[in-house]
Amino acid sequence: MRIGLDFDNTLVRYDHVFALESKKLGIMPASWMGSKQELRDELQLRPDGEQLWQALQGRVYGSGMEQAVMFPGVAPFLMRCRQRGNDLFIVSHKTEFGHFDSTRTPLRGAALAWMESKGFFEKSRFGLAKENVFFAGTRSEKVEQIACLNLDIFIDDLEEVFAEEGFPPIKKILFNVKVEGQHHDLHYNNWSEIGQQILGPMPDSECKVLAQTFCPVEIQSVTQLSGRGNSRIYRVLTGSGNAYALKSYPDLLIDPRLRLRNEVKACGLLEHLRLTPRSVAHDEELNLALFEWVDGEVPGTIETTHIDQALAFVKILKKFSEGFQNEFPEASEACLSGAELFFQVQERIRKLESINNLELQNFLQTSIKPLWDEIQEWSESKWPAVSFGKELTQSKQMLSPSDFGFHNSLQRIDGSLCFIDLEYFGRDDPVKLIADFLWHPAMDLKPAHETQWLRGMFGIFDQDLELPQRFLAAWPLYGMRWALIMLNEFRQDGWQKRVHAKQELQQGRKQREQRQLRKAEETCRRIRREKLECPYV
Repeated sequence: MRIGLDFDNTLVRYDHVFALESKKLGIMPASWMGSKQELRDELQLRPDGEQLWQALQGRVYGSGMEQAVMFPGVAPFLMRCRQRGNDLFIVSHKTEFGHFDSTRTPLRGAALAWMESKGFFEKSRFGLAKENVFFAGTRSEKVEQIACLNLDIFIDDLEEVFAEEGFPPIKKILFNVKVEGQHHDLHYNNWSEIGQQILGPMPDSECKVLAQTFCPVEIQSVTQLSGRGNSRIYRVLTGSGNAYALKSYPDLLIDPRLRLRNEVKACGLLEHLRLTPRSVAHDEELNLALFEWVDGEVPGTIETTHIDQALAFVKILKKFSEGFQNEFPEASEACLSGAELFFQVQERIRKLESINNLELQNFLQTSIKPLWDEIQEWSESKWPAVSFGKELTQSKQMLSPSDFGFHNSLQRIDGSLCFIDLEYFGRDDPVKLIADFLWHPAMDLKPAHETQWLRGMFGIFDQDLELPQRFLAAWPLYGMRWALIMLNEFRQDGWQKRVHAKQELQQGRKQREQRQLRKAEETCRRIRREKLECPYV
């Protein structure tokens, strides 16, 4: 197969470079944040906006080129193409020099140097032939070059390229957040789906090739295991008989949270305790990480000793929080105030309201919204007034594993637990950890164990005198939040993450949506049945 690729804004991502260079040039204030498109839209409103934009492009594509990064998913796509023997070509509309660029940086030379630095021409990485890279001074010249290459597919972020007169009758894939025009055949906003469409699901043999590029020893085999919630897990066996766990994280264009980086850093901090897996190696461009293999099973029947071990782990994390808190960002979807928790729940409702599904919308109108109105009034009246809208002071925050529970643990043969999946690790209010442990749908605890957990956590954080009151006020809010999380399968981003972990789900979305809707309904009934109060206090 002969595959053609555009370069700028298709393979290469410049959003942060545009923001940085616009501030250096004094075009935007130091506090400005936004994407490349948002920046361009803002400049277009100025009288000299087009000239400013062209000057900025010259800087970004020239002297700022070395700061650019590959789009998430590009690296594994290119490596899979190399493994399959597909012929790759890059055809870029790029002039010799940027307009109004005072540095006079050769743009084509900068692009080639960037490709060199990323391993585009290394046989052990992407294996692209340098003679297969073409630059064109105009869009029409670009289309002429594409037509000469006898390609099967071309991927570009601009619809205008496909609309150009003379574009050949080949498969046209638009890589763009927005669907514009009718000149493309397929449209995707992430490279994972492009790879799935062109190359199909990734077999274990290709995953082995990717993993071998950063694994410190020779790999004998790679076998995918039953998927977890969002990430794929593989068992890696080496030639010496050792085993590792390989983790493939969701595409960062679907979910921008830095799961791999968070988990590797957290495991590095805690590895000497032997309570979490040891991080072995990783490759952020491939979005893959290798961890030690932990022999064990997810605990079946939960006993008092399991709760004791979970509490002991939290106690250690609290101690670490005093010395390493500044080294970690906030946990994923941290809730450091009542106002933030309210906002997160409201945002989840808003996103679900935009989905065209009659059954879902009926549930939102008849169950979620009336209950949400009731919870907001009840919770705000019980929250400590001085802290509802104020972020929790850092001294009261903890380093939290966030998605914490026995569903994310393995019990070794000696009965000890190893806590896994630290993708969301970071600073948070202990109240969130306490509540999530009890509300998580994968947790099946007896009332005595739920009481044991609650008393133990209140004891660990007894210096925070407001914590029990915050917890009681937040209890139904977290219940509502979990009811909405259960409905993620209705959202396209949520479904994409599920399919990433379990590709076999592709055909069973309707049944899964029905099952999750029933779970959410039961959670809402439980909140009403308990009259918004926590029954374990």
